[in-house]
Amino acid sequence: MPVAQGVTIDTRRAVIVGLAGIASAIGILVLMLWMADTNDVIDVRLGDSDFRGIDAANLSTEIADNGPVAFPDLVGRDRPIWVVHEGTDPATGWSSFFARVPAKSADCLVQWDTNQNVFVDSCDATTFPPDGDGLEQLAWRVLDGELRILINTPEDGS
Repeated sequence: MPVAQGVTIDTRRAVIVGLAGIASAIGILVLMLWMADTNDVIDVRLGDSDFRGIDAANLSTEIADNGPVAFPDLVGRDRPIWVVHEGTDPATGWSSFFARVPAKSADCLVQWDTNQNVFVDSCDATTFPPDGDGLEQLAWRVLDGELRILINTPEDGS
């Protein structure tokens, strides 16, 4: 009666395949680390770099009728902004700035005073002109009738 033989393993071939697999895994790991260019700085920027979806003509009319418009920070970082428009051309004349007063408590926000046409610091009644001069200014642009406020790239504050 014939006897069935078990599976024969070529030890040398198995060792070579195993070593090749380990070498490949190490090579891929080194390549991934090199491509990641790891460093200590982590810059997380989620979402758009600008606040968009604002019809410039409609908002300029709203501001002309009712004064500057406040926008709360919708992502919870406590960065509310004010938007102001001067003139009749919705493509020009915009000012946008953070409502927080620089170098003061996070509770110090400016509010619009309709009687005096100025922004007033809620902490000490310091006033700021309608264009927000003295507050942290934000760059803006109008593209195809849409106002876009660059909320992650403040200007130098002029």
